[in-house]
Amino acid sequence: MAALFSRRFGWVLRAGLTDYRQALTWQRGLVTMRRDGLARDTIILLEHPPVITVGRDGHDENFADSPYDPVFIERGGDVTYHGPGQLVAYFIFDLTRRGRDLHRFMGDLQQGVIRSMAQIGIECRKDDDHTGLWVGQRKLGSVGIAVKRWVTFHGVAINLNTDLSEFACINPCGLESDVMVSAAEVLGKPVDLNSFGDKLIEQYSDIFVTQFEPVTPESLAEDMESQAGGFTV
Repeated sequence: MAALFSRRFGWVLRAGLTDYRQALTWQRGLVTMRRDGLARDTIILLEHPPVITVGRDGHDENFADSPYDPVFIERGGDVTYHGPGQLVAYFIFDLTRRGRDLHRFMGDLQQGVIRSMAQIGIECRKDDDHTGLWVGQRKLGSVGIAVKRWVTFHGVAINLNTDLSEFACINPCGLESDVMVSAAEVLGKPVDLNSFGDKLIEQYSDIFVTQFEPVTPESLAEDMESQAGGFTV
C-alpha cells in the first residue's frame, strides 16, 4: 500500500512524425514549465524526418559528408542521425525530486530500453567503453541528455526499423557507420513502433515509479501557454 501512495504522476506526449526543430521547441518550453512547477515529468515519444544532430562534443569531420544541414544542440555526445523508423524518447524530468543523480538517471534511461528489448526477444546491453545500447558489438540506440537547473531534456534514440544506410554519411558518435544496427535487422522482421512505445512507457513507469498519463501538444498549449509562454504547436 505504501508503494501505491508513493507513485508519482507524469505525462506522455506521443507525437508521431515530428520535425526535429518543433520537438526541440517543445522540449525547451517544457523545461521552463517544469522548472516553474507548471508541468509534470514528461516523456515525449516520436519519430523525426531525416536530420543530423550534433551535441556538445561534436567533431566537424564526423559529419562533413552529411547531405543534411546539422542541428547543433545542448545534449552531450557527438553526431547522430534521426529518421523514420527510429523511435525517439525525450525526458523532461525534474531531478531535484529524484536525488540529483545524473549517473543513475542515464542508467535508468538505458535500462528501460534493455527491458523493452527483452520483451521482443533482443538481448540488449550497456557498454563500458561507449554510451548507448548495444546488441553484441553493434549499436542499437544512442543516449544523450542536457540539464538546466536539474531539469533534463533530450534522451534516447532507438533504431527499430531505421534505414541504416542513412548513417553512412556520418561517423555516429565518432564510430564507423556500419556499427549501427536496427531491431528489424536483428529479428528479421519489422517492429511495430506503437507497440514498442507501449512497452517502453510501461518499463519507465516501473523504473521511475511514475504513472504517465497521455497529453497532446494542443492540450499543453491551451493549458500552459498563457502561464509559461512560448509553447506552440
